[in-house]
Amino acid sequence: TPLPDEVPFVAPLHSGVEGHGWMGEGGLRNNITRDITKHRAFSGRVVKTTQDSYEETMQVTFYERSPNVLATVFGDDNVTVDVGGGHRKMTVRHEEDRLPVSSFVIRVVEGEKTSVIVIPEGQVTEVDEIEINHQSLWMYVVTIDTFKPATGTNPTNPAAVNEYIDEPDVASGT
Repeated sequence: TPLPDEVPFVAPLHSGVEGHGWMGEGGLRNNITRDITKHRAFSGRVVKTTQDSYEETMQVTFYERSPNVLATVFGDDNVTVDVGGGHRKMTVRHEEDRLPVSSFVIRVVEGEKTSVIVIPEGQVTEVDEIEINHQSLWMYVVTIDTFKPATGTNPTNPAAVNEYIDEPDVASGT
C-alpha cells in the first residue's frame, strides 16, 4: 500500500490503509529523546555537545474494539473474525510473540487544518493496562517505536516520522 507523501486533506486515504476509528481525547503523544554528551574544557566550560542517540515514540489511545485495533494490539495472527449467523464474533489470543514492524498513518483534522503523520516503519512495543469497568470506554493505549527506513527503501517518507501539514487559512510563511 503506498503511504501518503503529502496532506490528502479530508479525502479518503488509500484503500489499503486500514482505519482504527476514534483516537482518545488525549490525542497523540510524541516523545522525542536526544541523548547527548557535553564535552568540557579543562576549566569545566562546555565547548561542544555531541548527540549520542535519537529516539522517537508515538503513544495513541484507541477507542475502538475493531478487528483492526485488536490486530494492532495483539498481532494479525492472533485475531480471527467470524461474521456468520448475523453476529461478528472475534477470538483474540493474548500471546507473547513480538509484534511486527508495520506502517502507521495518523490523520488529525482541526477545522480546515490537516496534519498527516506517516511512520513508514514502526512497532507496537508497549500496551498500557487495559481497564474494563462499567464507567469507562474499552480502550487500548499503545506505544509505537519508530525506525528510520534503510536508505532508499521509502524515498517519499525517508524519516522515521514524516509529518505533512496543510493550513489553508494561514497566508504567510511565518
